[in-house]
Amino acid sequence: MSFFGGKANNNTKLTPEEEARFLKWAAPRMGDLEDYDLRGAWKANAQAASNGHLPDTFKKPNHPTFSQESQYSTPDQMGGQWLNDGRGGWVFMASPLNMNNLGAMGLLDYFKQREPDAMPVLPINYDLRRGR
Repeated sequence: MSFFGGKANNNTKLTPEEEARFLKWAAPRMGDLEDYDLRGAWKANAQAASNGHLPDTFKKPNHPTFSQESQYSTPDQMGGQWLNDGRGGWVFMASPLNMNNLGAMGLLDYFKQREPDAMPVLPINYDLRRGR
């Protein structure tokens, strides 16, 4: 699963000394390296929210909920947008990039499994039959 921001892309560079400290910190999160710049989060001393989530700032373009809040979101590879639903919950307005990465069913499955308290919204012009 290495779309626009694969394993080697969008990773903050660390010195060998920093890398050693990072590896100790990241041990429980190593599965996130593919779609999240953990090195960048570590170097910035990012704090996890009460739900354990690190900030969107370091999500790579291939992360299922890559958003406009990511430092890697650009006009050419725009992330989706998180919005407060006004009732204490969250809505994720998927971008065409999110849809290209996972497709409608993949994104819906991801939310069902990993973000059950949030609602994904597909782009209005997304063609479910053709997957784009």
